[in-house]
Amino acid sequence: MTHLRSTKSKLIIVEGIPGSGKSTLAGFIHNFYASQNIASELFLEGDLRHPADYESVACMPYQELNKIRSKYPDVCHLIDPFVTMRGNDALIPYALAQQSALHQIPPSLYEELQHYEIYDGISVNQHCELIVERWKSFAHQQRDQESKVVFECCFFQNPGCALLARHDAGADRFIQHVLQIAEQIQQLNPILFYLKQSNVRETIDQVKTKRSQEWLDFVIWYHTEQEYGKNRGLHGYEGYLKFLEDRRELELQIIEQLPFQSYIIDNTEYDWENQQQMVQDILMKNI
Repeated sequence: MTHLRSTKSKLIIVEGIPGSGKSTLAGFIHNFYASQNIASELFLEGDLRHPADYESVACMPYQELNKIRSKYPDVCHLIDPFVTMRGNDALIPYALAQQSALHQIPPSLYEELQHYEIYDGISVNQHCELIVERWKSFAHQQRDQESKVVFECCFFQNPGCALLARHDAGADRFIQHVLQIAEQIQQLNPILFYLKQSNVRETIDQVKTKRSQEWLDFVIWYHTEQEYGKNRGLHGYEGYLKFLEDRRELELQIIEQLPFQSYIIDNTEYDWENQQQMVQDILMKNI
């Protein structure tokens, strides 16, 4: 499925449920550009320096930050270089600060900052506003660059985690938010590749054999024990699968409304040779 063919795309987005092959395809695209001597940057899930998303970033009123500084006077110098202001709010990439400080930030301070996490610790309205602004800023910077950028999972999956699983803000709000992000990046002539798995259960059954029990326990908790799951009586592994099925249906609805190129790729069989050839042909037309 395609929409609005364009050329000279500066942003490639890869989406799909866990285990659909997002990382594999995103890496292939990045390597393909390298083979064509085209500069590109690849940002996978969890990248602390993501230019369009917030990964492990706190947003708190400046007064609260000052309270924390008073409480931890001996280590505030470890986080202060990372603080940026947005009006009266302080944005603090606490995981990046911890990494840069070689994990010298006390666990108690880390947990206090984590309490204001942009994806989990602030209101839906504030979250959406911050995320849309972030994408807008990224698009403004990227439009004048010659290089390409490849994103994995932050366009659908992350909003799905926050607006659906965490807050149960509703399908309409989720769709509206993603489409608002799409408006911000339209100038980059993006291409979205959506890896669709026909059977969610079979896909996650395979994934859980390759990932840790800690991962499985966390995703089950995140998607069933917060607002979405509690409001629908979802429990355990079956509840997690139900959430993914629900999210997938909404994502497919959004794709129909996107103002830029989008391709739904049935990757149920992981037929990478054919899939990658098709993706390569699409990319060649948009260099």
